[in-house]
Amino acid sequence: MMVQAICSSLLLAAIFLLEFNLEVSEMGLASNLNALLIVLGGTVLATLIAFPREKLVATAALLKKCFARNSQTDTTVQTIVNLARIYRTGDARLLEREVSKLPPGLLRIGVESICYQYSRDSVEQIMQREASAAYNRSATSFKILHSMARLAPALGLAGTIVSLIRIFSHIANPENLIGYMGVALLCTFYGVILANLCFVPLSAKLKEFMDQEELRLEMVQEGILDLYDKEHPRAIRYKLETHMAFSGTPDRPSPQNKVVLLAPYEKARGVNG
Repeated sequence: MMVQAICSSLLLAAIFLLEFNLEVSEMGLASNLNALLIVLGGTVLATLIAFPREKLVATAALLKKCFARNSQTDTTVQTIVNLARIYRTGDARLLEREVSKLPPGLLRIGVESICYQYSRDSVEQIMQREASAAYNRSATSFKILHSMARLAPALGLAGTIVSLIRIFSHIANPENLIGYMGVALLCTFYGVILANLCFVPLSAKLKEFMDQEELRLEMVQEGILDLYDKEHPRAIRYKLETHMAFSGTPDRPSPQNKVVLLAPYEKARGVNG
């Protein structure tokens, strides 16, 4: 992380040094690339100073997942119901075989905990810890996009100031001012466009995905605990579908028996009956 921050800082300094020395005589492709270099390149490098590169890659992968059309909620409910049917037969080996078919994630961890014959409290603790970790990863990606939305206009303003300084240094020769004026305006333009038409909408999309993912994580926790208690599959389906419909209503009150997502385990035990 230290090496990444140092390299990003040096590259960011090199961009500004290039801006102070690069000659742009006219409005065109060179001025556009010059403005994009300082706004987009500066935004990415400034973000790399604050966040690890792996977090940016994870953010890109999460955004791709946000725009996927298929919803995992219905699939999750059906999977939990099928697992409940298998587990009610009393043969734990059948449930163990199903674990390898599950994708990595909270549901698989919960089923593995049941197969390892942990106590109900231990399963609940593991589920809440893993759910918190999964939600925090999405929250980190949201922070990255929010930070980039604030950085883009600031870098655009910085590019405008640099170009104005260059204008003052060439004030004696008005013929060469068109390129610098173009870069000054384009820096502000790209900063505003990238922030308000790119990073802000993407962060809003990610926030919507986080709300849906929080609901799904709550459903998985509740479903795994019902699976542990060997409740009837139809009862589990009804409970999860009711929870899903109830959670989608605006201004919903918080049910007392709701599975707590982010609360510490000690507090959650007092909430869950």
